[in-house]
Amino acid sequence: MSASTAPGYRHHALLYGSPAQLVDAAVPFLAEGLAAGELAVLSCRAEHNDRLAAALGRDDRVLTLVAEDIYLRTAHAVATYRRMVRRQVAAGVPRVRLVGEVRFGDSPQSWAKWTDYEAICNVALGPLPLSSVCAYDVRTLPAPMRRGVEQTHPSLLTADGRVPNDRYTQPGTVLRRPPLDTPEPVPATPPTLHLATLTDTGQLADARAQLGSVLGAQQRYEPLRGDFLLAAAEVITNALRHGRPPVDVRLWTTPTRLVCTVTDRGQGFDDPLAGYVPYGDGVDRAGLWLARQSCDELDFFATPEGFTARLTTHLPAPEHS
Repeated sequence: MSASTAPGYRHHALLYGSPAQLVDAAVPFLAEGLAAGELAVLSCRAEHNDRLAAALGRDDRVLTLVAEDIYLRTAHAVATYRRMVRRQVAAGVPRVRLVGEVRFGDSPQSWAKWTDYEAICNVALGPLPLSSVCAYDVRTLPAPMRRGVEQTHPSLLTADGRVPNDRYTQPGTVLRRPPLDTPEPVPATPPTLHLATLTDTGQLADARAQLGSVLGAQQRYEPLRGDFLLAAAEVITNALRHGRPPVDVRLWTTPTRLVCTVTDRGQGFDDPLAGYVPYGDGVDRAGLWLARQSCDELDFFATPEGFTARLTTHLPAPEHS
């Protein structure tokens, strides 16, 4: 059995220096899958999707996705690909081959976040019949992001085919690297709402109602606020069920950001993959998985009071509404 036909996830990086190099390496990879009855999926920039589709002869078995709709947040991208592959397998597709371009942003914090995403994929997508190629243009790829790409892909794809990547690092090692900066536990202002000493799940309905009242006070970005309420409720539930009460909840609302911290008195957990796969023991991974889908950032860290989860959602500036 070859590496291309073996079950499970196969994760490759493609470092290219021109659109022609992208086509030269990606098209044989995709064509090989089509010849084997697999589905080809494109989630690159629009012009690259079109170039690759044309090179494949506009085959009806090529599915094109909008990259901007996928790479909204790391957990959303993981979940989108999981759903897509499972849907195709249920329809009878034996395996999916994907070529995509990650939208990695322009700040060191964003580069670190999307490096984490690449590491997480090796575990969160592990059981799926998926072969993916993450394509990066080296002309615009920052050096820290390139190092991250090299650390998180077991294989490289070149015009000559797939080759092992001797710089690959285990996902847990990548995810546990020191952060670029110390997480800001709370904003430097009094919270908009403070719910102290929650002790049992019987208080969840009231806590959710109070959070909803504050978040719903403004009509701007109502869907984002609704998602944020869902995420906060899941994290509070997890803290009450699996942490050590009492649980302390603080909410901040500003014109550009929603922040909520949930602190219990326990020691917490050490699992950088928590919330990226909807299963696990001890901690309610399904709840954390749902929370990650519903807010921009979910961070965990020790604080003097105990163990804190911090949720953040960024609201668009009014001129971009």
